[in-house]
Amino acid sequence: MPTKYATVRGFATYYYYVGATTLPDVVPRHDRGQPIVLIHAAGSNGHSWHYQYDHLGKSHSPFALDLPGHGRSSGVEALPSVQDYADFVAAFLDTLQIDSAVIVGRSMGGAIAMDLALRYAKRVRALGLIATAAKFNLPPELIETWRNVTMGRIGQPFTNGGYSPRTIAEHPEIIREGWGEQIKTDPRTRWGDMVACSKVDLREAISRIDQPTLIIGGADDDITPPDAAKTLHEAIKGSRLEMIADAGHYVTTEQPGAVNAALDRFLSELR
Repeated sequence: MPTKYATVRGFATYYYYVGATTLPDVVPRHDRGQPIVLIHAAGSNGHSWHYQYDHLGKSHSPFALDLPGHGRSSGVEALPSVQDYADFVAAFLDTLQIDSAVIVGRSMGGAIAMDLALRYAKRVRALGLIATAAKFNLPPELIETWRNVTMGRIGQPFTNGGYSPRTIAEHPEIIREGWGEQIKTDPRTRWGDMVACSKVDLREAISRIDQPTLIIGGADDDITPPDAAKTLHEAIKGSRLEMIADAGHYVTTEQPGAVNAALDRFLSELR
């Protein structure tokens, strides 16, 4: 999987892509199928999409970036808001010379995708909203836990939270993979992301989204539960909802085959 750095709004931005490698200052081609930008969840990074970009790259041109302060991109703190992240993704599209793309986001990435579709409508060809919500219900004690981590009062928590019962019982390797992704990003960024997510409320705005939209939820998701996916589906006209069994908030790694199949069906219908 080729990777590359680009300077976006002063940040050295690391991203994964599919296709021929290029010289440092040459933008990779994105004319195979649909250009697709994959936006990761809070405290995560572009590599968390590896099951998706490896698959989508067979027919399309996917890009998975590390947002500022995440993974291998520069910075050690989160951007202040979901809106700031959406502005950054729009600038990333400019840097890669992509006029419009299919924007796919998970959790916080889904909120970023929705804000992008609302404020940069011409840049968004279609939306894939995965394990996300118009308004997140994050327990204050969870945010406080990560604030204490940033202050050195406690160590990072490594838990089974957000995974389906089946994943916990049968696939501990998936959870270990998630923990491995977690430590790639500074805890200050994760805490800042949670604060940003706690403030976003797109419930009144999302009815204005008119791009083709696929909504994917995990049937066992207790962070953005099935009702949150159904709320998006009811508000976004013409959207498609697919609930995936035996998957929680980390549906893209718990059930990658089902997620990829849903994306394939959706992308095949775009004109």
